Amino acid sequence: MKLLFVGLGSIGQRHLRNVRRLFGEDVEISAYRVRRLNHTFSDSMTIRDGVNLEEEFNIKVFTDYSEALQNRPNVVFITNITAKHIECAMEAVRAGCDIFMEKPLSDNFDRIQELENIVREKDCVFYMGFQNRFHPCIQYAKTVLAQDMLGNLLSVSNEFGERLTTMHSYEDYRQTYMAKKDMGGGPILNLQIHCFDYLQWLIGIPISVCTTVPETFGIDIDVEGAASSLFSFQTHQGKIIPVYSHTDFFQFPPTHRLKIVGEKGYLDMDLNKAKCSLYVEGVLKEEVCFQQFVRNDMFIEELKDFFDCVKNRKQPDMNLQQGIVSLRMALAAKESGKNHVVVKMEDIV
Repeated sequence: MKLLFVGLGSIGQRHLRNVRRLFGEDVEISAYRVRRLNHTFSDSMTIRDGVNLEEEFNIKVFTDYSEALQNRPNVVFITNITAKHIECAMEAVRAGCDIFMEKPLSDNFDRIQELENIVREKDCVFYMGFQNRFHPCIQYAKTVLAQDMLGNLLSVSNEFGERLTTMHSYEDYRQTYMAKKDMGGGPILNLQIHCFDYLQWLIGIPISVCTTVPETFGIDIDVEGAASSLFSFQTHQGKIIPVYSHTDFFQFPPTHRLKIVGEKGYLDMDLNKAKCSLYVEGVLKEEVCFQQFVRNDMFIEELKDFFDCVKNRKQPDMNLQQGIVSLRMALAAKESGKNHVVVKMEDIV
């Protein structure tokens, strides 16, 4: 099997390492690289001094994307900056490739319908990289909800914050795509997008959103530094409930929490500590701490799922349509925060 990586920054290299772990030398790896930086990362996001990335992983490098696609890869990993996702994906789909698309799908809704049409026409596997669906806390929440342990849902709240200035200690945060509007930066598209994915997977259908973007100081970026959104969701049971979601580029230590409240009780989760507390009828029914949890395991599991879809020619649960829902949520939240209005999901087209 031939794999092509479009971009080999931190997330691209994580997938690259995991591919080698799963398949060794049984896959041929190429990469389309523009900046061709020499940083070689470890799983803990530290630089491996003296290690040449292209030699270490036996990568055939292309500086022309069309030429890279002429090498006839079976699978293309879209792991470059967000603003370039759609155009790179469409060329790859036209070339007959299956797609692993790192989140988010894009930073706007331009050409989304065109991409949908091409994916449908070519019948390719299109997989969105939302690894948090494989987080043990999210998996536990899915089980709790499937068993109706909380009863009718009343509200949901989540928080995902991390300090941008120290997120990638090996580079100047001001030069990262996360800090730049024209590259698809900001915490909504880079942190909160994960929450939008698992919220719609766990809870139901987002309907509308009202977002407040506070004025922030202390970091040199041209995107929002923080955002708080109140969504209206239609649950899988057909009820309309409030779903609150906050994100920011300031919190340290990082925070990632989710709380689901129902008529019978509530489930409180700390995703960074991999800990869940389930209360039913006022009593702590179960407290689970996934002590063996390793963050990279989520990425391994999503790759296993992706390649199973490729092998068996089946569409994944985390497909293009799921990516569109989370992107619509993100763009609606950004528009609401910018214009100080309630925005309906159906208006993002």
